[in-house]
Amino acid sequence: MFVEISSTIIMAGVAGYSYLKTNGPTTNDGEKIQRIFSNSGWTINEKGKTKKVCIHRKRKIEGGTEYVLQLPLGMSSKDIIEKKHVLEDGLNIRSKYIDFDPRELLKIKWDRTALKQIRDIVKNKKIARKEIALDFDGMLRIRVYNQPLANQIDWKDDFLKKKGWSVPVGCNREGMIWHDFDKLYSLIVAGTPGYGKSQFLNMIISALVMMQPDDVTFTLIDLKEGAEFKKFENLKQVKRFETDPKKVKEVLEEVEKDMSAMYRRFIKDGYSNVKEAGIKDRHFIIIDEGADIAEDAECIKLLTGIARKGRAAGFYPVYSTQYPTSRSIPIDVKRNIPTRLSFVLDSGTASSNVLDQAGAEDLPMIPGRAIYKNVRCHTVQTPYMSAGQVKQRVKPHIRIKPRKDEAYAEYSHQEKTSRKHSLKFEKV
Repeated sequence: MFVEISSTIIMAGVAGYSYLKTNGPTTNDGEKIQRIFSNSGWTINEKGKTKKVCIHRKRKIEGGTEYVLQLPLGMSSKDIIEKKHVLEDGLNIRSKYIDFDPRELLKIKWDRTALKQIRDIVKNKKIARKEIALDFDGMLRIRVYNQPLANQIDWKDDFLKKKGWSVPVGCNREGMIWHDFDKLYSLIVAGTPGYGKSQFLNMIISALVMMQPDDVTFTLIDLKEGAEFKKFENLKQVKRFETDPKKVKEVLEEVEKDMSAMYRRFIKDGYSNVKEAGIKDRHFIIIDEGADIAEDAECIKLLTGIARKGRAAGFYPVYSTQYPTSRSIPIDVKRNIPTRLSFVLDSGTASSNVLDQAGAEDLPMIPGRAIYKNVRCHTVQTPYMSAGQVKQRVKPHIRIKPRKDEAYAEYSHQEKTSRKHSLKFEKV
């Protein structure tokens, strides 16, 4: 009796699945991808015939499936990559039918908990949101992941490399990505307030201090009244700290003089850069909220010169802004700083001002989620270093600098207390 009932259930399931496959909505991601391409008009007309994309092959990858597509001649991969959200939304559309692999039924233990196990399968399928990654190398590669990227990557000191000038940018599906300042030397950072931009800058400063305490120095320009970088002002590695936009020009002039002195230092010995000369010193110019100096032509001219000539001298600029526009990221600065990191933004135009393409506006509203561009774009979750962790890691390097009035008072006190003898006059 039990065998007959089981056979009936299985046969009914197979019949139902076959019906849905033929008459219902698409039931796997490959079919959905082809349907999305067709419905979105991503086709080419050639000699009166409509050329569509076709899936060349697919393979299992960790956490999902990769689909390799052959694009018809004349179809731009860039247009598809910029409309990544169309594919992602299409793959996440739910219907009254449940999209799941029937093979999951084989995992069910047929006992009193069988019904609950089935409900859990259905629930998990409904909750999980798929994410995709796109790449083009002659073939369009669409990687579909069954689970989203982690919402938070907690800081670990293991993220630091023992040698060099590489700082962790964030984790993607393949693991941690590092930004090597000795190779890429500069960085533009942008993002809506509250989504990780300033926290990322704090992490960079802390990481560099931990890795290279004796060889790194900073010029910190915090144009948010010092709200972010004040904690670093008394670090022995901080050479200059400024919060007044009116004084930034003087600060950058000092940086330029130091950079010129470094050039003279290695050129006189016949070298072309600090790496070749074996000079370990590196100087970072980190600006938070650069929009406040973007209209100062002299400041931008100085910053552009530092960005253009700084690599050979070991002077590395990091320029950040909350509201990226063509004004807040001047074209001369942008062209001399090719690597970018953008957290979520409010429009495709803002994204294009940072990354030269759309995408940052479609990032989920998750603090720390960003797009890192170094030739190609990588969606990452940046490491989260809490305020307490920052304080703990930089504390050993803090050097308290007394104020002038305090220093004078201390000096006067020492003078008074050090007088052991009084001068006496005697009549002779």
